[in-house]
Amino acid sequence: MKLKLSDLPPQFENIAMRLGIEKAKWLFEEFGGTSVYFPTEKMIYKDARDREIISEFNGFNHKELAVKYDMSESYVRAIINRHKKSA
Repeated sequence: MKLKLSDLPPQFENIAMRLGIEKAKWLFEEFGGTSVYFPTEKMIYKDARDREIISEFNGFNHKELAVKYDMSESYVRAIINRHKKSA
């Protein structure tokens, strides 16, 4: 059966336009009837961002890193402290 974009519920048309109808159909087959949570793009890069902060940290540049990564100095310190505890 040939599925057309207009056959889809309106909230899924963008997904089908970006991925293609076949991949959208796979999503429906795989996840149809379930609730699926997609994290924000910011959250999927969190671990990579934290690794960069740790690698760029020189012992004194909390403020510079906070500005670069658009976060508070205390959050930069928390990332560094978490790393120190796990190392």
